[in-house]
Amino acid sequence: MIYSIFVDLLRNGMKGFFRLSGFAFLLLSLGAFAAPVQAQNARKQIYVAVQLYASDVIRNEAKRRHWPDYQAKMNLFIPAEAAQLPTCGKSLSVSFPGGDRVELSRIRLDVRCDEGQGWDMAVTVKPDIYLPIVVARQGLERGHVIAPDDISIKKLNISNTRGNYVTQPDEVMGLTVKRRVRELQPIAMNQLDSPVLVERGQRVMMIAEQGGVQAQTVGEAMKKGRKGEMIKVKNESSERIVSAIVTDSGVVRMVYASGQ
Repeated sequence: MIYSIFVDLLRNGMKGFFRLSGFAFLLLSLGAFAAPVQAQNARKQIYVAVQLYASDVIRNEAKRRHWPDYQAKMNLFIPAEAAQLPTCGKSLSVSFPGGDRVELSRIRLDVRCDEGQGWDMAVTVKPDIYLPIVVARQGLERGHVIAPDDISIKKLNISNTRGNYVTQPDEVMGLTVKRRVRELQPIAMNQLDSPVLVERGQRVMMIAEQGGVQAQTVGEAMKKGRKGEMIKVKNESSERIVSAIVTDSGVVRMVYASGQ
């Protein structure tokens, strides 16, 4: 068909050229749509597979850590040798080389093609994860007890914080700052202490429970203590020294008596 059009062109001269041009353009256009889509190369296959896998990893971490809201951007580092690999006819396998432990600052993945002789490649993902976290509204000095006015919520990239951040304000309320926190710095739990509930020499309520029966008496704390800490307490009645766990302000629960 194209040959006969070419012959008509020779017979009719330039007048036929314009008819041919329009028709040829139509043929070329149709041919462009009919041409098969070129298969992805190996590098693109790796990029897509790793993007999907890393997104699932971060989605699962978000669920496990109860993130209220987050945004993630994947930064992939694919070795240059990927450009020399043959396209894989099967879906690529992606896995963690060292188990299921996730380090969000740097995720290393193994990518494998199981077709024919196959190939494998290590790819690194450095995600940027933006999450609303608790920060100090102003500088907080050591010994300060955190109140609602001391904090605010700010969306920051937490990829390099190694988990040292807090997403829920209630988690830090009433805690004591043990290392100075700068203005707008993310607040981490390792920067805080529970408040001291019992001071050394303070008279405390001692609670003992055995067999469902509870008894109370008064004692003297031998050292200061925070909630959950074990301290020594002297029973005022018997003058015996026992170990007790601080449970509330001025209240301890006995564990055992010395000599028992």
